Amino acid sequence: MAVMDWSQKRKALAEDGYCVIEEALSPALLEATRTQAAAIVDAIPADHRARNRSQGSLVLVADHPGFADLIASPMNEGIFEGLGFRDPRFSSGYVISKPPHSPALFWHQDWWAWDDPISYRDTVAQVFLFFYLTDTGLENGCLRVIPGSHRRRHPLHDQPPAHDEDLSRVADPDNLVYRSVEGETPVEVKAGSAVIGDARLLHGTYPNRSGAERTLITLWYHPDFAALPEQIKARIDLIFNRRGVDTDPDWTDGMTPAKWPAANKAKVAPLLPDYDGDAEPQPWNRNPAGLR
Repeated sequence: MAVMDWSQKRKALAEDGYCVIEEALSPALLEATRTQAAAIVDAIPADHRARNRSQGSLVLVADHPGFADLIASPMNEGIFEGLGFRDPRFSSGYVISKPPHSPALFWHQDWWAWDDPISYRDTVAQVFLFFYLTDTGLENGCLRVIPGSHRRRHPLHDQPPAHDEDLSRVADPDNLVYRSVEGETPVEVKAGSAVIGDARLLHGTYPNRSGAERTLITLWYHPDFAALPEQIKARIDLIFNRRGVDTDPDWTDGMTPAKWPAANKAKVAPLLPDYDGDAEPQPWNRNPAGLR
């Protein structure tokens, strides 16, 4: 990993809602992840691509034990330590790959507990780690964000919640959620770098206008799991076990890292959410109605 000014990274994550981690993957792990992801992408059926035309793909990492090395990479541990996070736990992840000449990813934010007061505080309850497997820029569909939108309301918050079926299919390509908006910032990165961001951050992508696939791995972590409210831990347990998740609607008690072969499971075991309480799960709500 490149030498980091962690104080600046922490500041960027707090104020802007994201920061870039250069050289987050070792060359060996980058190559191994590319190889595995390429095989997965090659096998994506046409109907999956059609359902997820805006995203490109949404393939569950949980179905592929070979991602254990990525989830539990010591470099990830260094990222969390540098950012001051004490108890990171993994809940889910996706292979997201935009094919050549594909549309923009709609603007959205991914937090699901807006009914809880913690959602309106400085607390970072959930982060994404986007690992880029190719150099990514404006031409091939790089990330775009609204800095500060994890803590401040933006007109895009009035749009439909994330992962609506029509948005995923791009039923209306003229919809505002696919367009450039005032205040957006492109995030161009090199292969092997990562972007870490607050789940509340408004983000999307530009269209992939290139002739090549643009692939990344999204991993979701809860950086201070032990400090979270009991009801949110209970909801994370459901997410981990693939129950009631809008991006995984067809699964009930599907494959999870807890069911992986022993060698793969052992690598990620310290990162798995281990909630065994009896709190009622936090209601699922992606609408930040209280954000000002």
